[in-house]
Amino acid sequence: MKRASAILLTLFSLFSAGSYAADNNTIRIGVDATFAPFEYKKPDGSLAGFEIDLGNAVCAEIHRKCEWVPSNFDGLIPSLNVNRIDAIMSSLGVSEKRRKQVLFTDIVWTGFSSMLSRSDLHLKATPESLKGKVIGVQQGTMQENYVRERFAKHGVQVQTYQDQDQVYADLLNGRIDVSFQDMLQAQTKFIKQGKHSNYTNLKVEDKLLPADSAIAIKKGNEKLVALFNKGLKKIHEDGTYNRIQRQYFGDLNLYRGQ
Repeated sequence: MKRASAILLTLFSLFSAGSYAADNNTIRIGVDATFAPFEYKKPDGSLAGFEIDLGNAVCAEIHRKCEWVPSNFDGLIPSLNVNRIDAIMSSLGVSEKRRKQVLFTDIVWTGFSSMLSRSDLHLKATPESLKGKVIGVQQGTMQENYVRERFAKHGVQVQTYQDQDQVYADLLNGRIDVSFQDMLQAQTKFIKQGKHSNYTNLKVEDKLLPADSAIAIKKGNEKLVALFNKGLKKIHEDGTYNRIQRQYFGDLNLYRGQ
């Protein structure tokens, strides 16, 4: 009887953890706030960015309170799967590898990956061009998976970092030769805001680099996925999404629908 009670208690705990966010007013959203203009910290420590504003707007529509939980990017999915957070909204690409680990909402935005390098080097995103070079990439990203699969076996060294700013710093000081990241983020943060016009931001397309990003939810919590999708639909219908998008990207359209 004691064994049966223990089993029932365990099952109840698992069910409760999986449905926590959908049944309570607060949703804990994990984010790596080092990826401007999508998510970043202001000088006063508060969070800002395209996805932060979208997330808050969605939570307002579904009458839930958002509690943003900063984390290193490579710790987001592990934190989700041990119930430290209820969702991830942090420029998370929808890849087949990640679909095996988490559930995804409808698409939040779409953007391509890119390779940054000094223009005078005339480098291309091929094993032949990058042989003997050092690639910098943020840990846990789909770009890290891509460079390890496509280049590490061909005499290319891969250097990983905890956040994207560290990648850019080593690209500028010459410790790495190229970096791979989201193309729009690189164009906005590194080239435009950083005023590094002597670097080439080369678009890279590959099946390992899906363009769509979405909110990730723990497997088994379809109820929370449906709740987020309801909120996403509402902010498209009432124009909130477009207003926030214009604020950060002008006339650029990051949403291509489902």
